[in-house]
Amino acid sequence: MPQIEIKNVSYTYPIKEGYNIKALKNVSFSVEKGEFIALAGMNGSGKSTLAKLLNGLFLPTSGEVLIDRISTADEDKTFEIRKRAGMVFQNPDNQMVATIIEDDIAFGPENIGVPREEIVKRVQDALEAVGMSEYRTRTASKLSGGQKQRIAIAGVLAMKPEILILDESTSMLDPNGRKEIMDIARKLNESGITVINITHNMEEAAMANRVIVLRKGRIAMDASPKEVFASGLLEACGLTLPPITRLAKNLAEKGFVFDGAIISEEELAEEICRQLK
Repeated sequence: MPQIEIKNVSYTYPIKEGYNIKALKNVSFSVEKGEFIALAGMNGSGKSTLAKLLNGLFLPTSGEVLIDRISTADEDKTFEIRKRAGMVFQNPDNQMVATIIEDDIAFGPENIGVPREEIVKRVQDALEAVGMSEYRTRTASKLSGGQKQRIAIAGVLAMKPEILILDESTSMLDPNGRKEIMDIARKLNESGITVINITHNMEEAAMANRVIVLRKGRIAMDASPKEVFASGLLEACGLTLPPITRLAKNLAEKGFVFDGAIISEEELAEEICRQLK
């Protein structure tokens, strides 16, 4: 049974009387528990709108969003939806509510009435999961952007979500910060948490099990990273291949033969060594 079901979902932004923008148009797909999905697209493709539909921040103009068979339109279940599907936004400062880090992470569990002993454990576990245990008594203002984003993830983890939604969560970070956050996302996924990464970065998309590409509010592709990168359609969707895949493509034009798209440095090195023997 799918953990997430998107059924013929459309979403329209009312701009002014008589003028609307349709951000999503009859989008349908499902996600199984434990998947790592990259939801990719250029600015204006509808990917961030879809992210906000996944945990009930937005409600579809038409269609239905189900999380564990619970409709996000059921107002009595909104709290349950947001416990199950936690979201980390682009700017971590927007998610921080307390000065001291451990207080910030404890905020969510405290507000749902988790016992104090359990809150202490959740804060400790969440900080360990993102590699920030030594910072628990420090102030967030002294942290780097990547560290703040780790704390934002820890705050979501303390709520014990089954789904982690990263809404362009690395776009404000430098390459090292992006790698740190994606490494954490991969480890959380390996522990059983479903990860939905909203991104336009195809290096991040290569880490997913499956890539869903949006173009002008519709699904343009839904396949494995290899299949998406080999399709030749990314450029039409306003996206570019990861550097390693572009390099492999250039080498193929020089005589190397690759079976499908290359999406990692290890794959490329192995193939070059094999063909040079």
